[in-house]
Amino acid sequence: MPGAAIGDHNGRVRLAVVDEIEEFVRAGALWDERHRAELISALERDGDAIAALLTHPLRSVGLRAEQGEIPKRLASDLEGIVYPRLWKIMEAVRDEMPDGELRVRIEVFNRRLARRFAEEPR
Repeated sequence: MPGAAIGDHNGRVRLAVVDEIEEFVRAGALWDERHRAELISALERDGDAIAALLTHPLRSVGLRAEQGEIPKRLASDLEGIVYPRLWKIMEAVRDEMPDGELRVRIEVFNRRLARRFAEEPR
């Protein structure tokens, strides 16, 4: 697939959305409800099924934040999952990896978050 085609909306995650993800990561905005909501909205507006899959892990972090104070250890663990996984997804889009690879990376992202949430003492 030519590089120019990826910038258009051709069923792939658009580079403009990847730029928004990158800005979110650079800003360290995971715990900022407004920024997280803006990124989720951008992913939904993209209209791509793969971009929409990224809303699930981001929403799960938001749901956990709504449940009450997040211990520092858990916050660090979640950041250690979310930010590197988002980078891997951005790299996959920019490197024009197949949709299947993007889906696998997002699934791994979801599983890692789910495992960490399950480990949290109640």
